[in-house]
Amino acid sequence: MAQKKNEAVQAVEVKMIPTAEETNNEGLFVDTLWNQFEQSLERSRQLHETREDAYMNALREVIKFNKQYRKSLGNLFEQTKNTNKEVVSGVVQQINARREAFVKEEEMMGEKELLQQQFKEVSNQLENLALTPIKSAFQIIDQLEDNFEKSTEANIGFGREQLNAWQQVTNEYLKVARNTHNEIVNRGTNSFKELLKFTN
Repeated sequence: MAQKKNEAVQAVEVKMIPTAEETNNEGLFVDTLWNQFEQSLERSRQLHETREDAYMNALREVIKFNKQYRKSLGNLFEQTKNTNKEVVSGVVQQINARREAFVKEEEMMGEKELLQQQFKEVSNQLENLALTPIKSAFQIIDQLEDNFEKSTEANIGFGREQLNAWQQVTNEYLKVARNTHNEIVNRGTNSFKELLKFTN
């Protein structure tokens, strides 16, 4: 009768010990948990980089638009300048035509040419004076935008370098945490197995 009892206890012990599949299921749960965490962390990093890239693209498009806008304003001023030259030229021709009709002496011709040159010089000086502040303002704005774009790029690059450095540290911590979690689960499983052996 003692032999039958021992055989029954051994049969119970065999049934109570978890199989390899149960241990794998526990390890699979831990791995799945950590894989999901790492995937969500990676998605978060990619989303952050995508937002930074979108910001830089939008910034570049705004700067490009502003440069085209200033260029069109510059062209408008050039057209105005050409129109002014044509008006001055027409006025000078009218003055010359009237002078020729009234005065045909040689002395007056020299004065007429001198007057034309002076008039052209004055109109050119006025045009240069009018365009100088506008050109200077456009140059300053271009420099500011270029500096802003460069500093933003440098800032994003620096931020990414820091994130990459921290990412390596974080990855190492995740590996250690995953291994520790697996060890805790395995120890718990082994302790539970040992407990079952002693209770039976």
